[in-house]
Amino acid sequence: MNERRHRQLSAVVGVFLLLVGGSGIFLLGADPLQTPALLGQTGLLGLAGLFDIVAATDTRLTDRWAWYRWNGAGNVLLGLSFPVGLAGSGWAFFLLTSVGGLSLVVMGIDMLAFHGRYTRGERLDRNGS
Repeated sequence: MNERRHRQLSAVVGVFLLLVGGSGIFLLGADPLQTPALLGQTGLLGLAGLFDIVAATDTRLTDRWAWYRWNGAGNVLLGLSFPVGLAGSGWAFFLLTSVGGLSLVVMGIDMLAFHGRYTRGERLDRNGS
C-alpha cells in the first residue's frame, strides 16, 4: 500500500475516532464529571482521531513532524484508550483490552521511533519523509 492510500485511510479513521470521541459522552448520556474513566477514554479517542487527521493532511505540522509519526502517536493514544474505559469493570475485560491496546501502542511506537521499520517492513523515511 502506498503512502497516499495510508494517508487516506488515516483520514477516514481519524474522522471516525473524532466523531466517536466527541459524541461518546452525549450518546451514552453520562455526566463526564461522574464518569472520569469514560471522559478519559473519549478524550483519548478524540485526540487519536485528531492526530490521524493531521497525519492525512499536508500542513506545517506534517512539515515539522512526518505524517507517519502523527499516525503513530494516534495509534498510541488509541491503544491507551481501550483499557481506560474498562478500568474498574473487572480484571478480565481490563486485561483483554489492555492486550489489544498494547498491540496498537507497540505499532505506534514503531512509527514514532523506528519509522515503521518493524510493522511496515521498511523505513518510511527512506525518501526523506
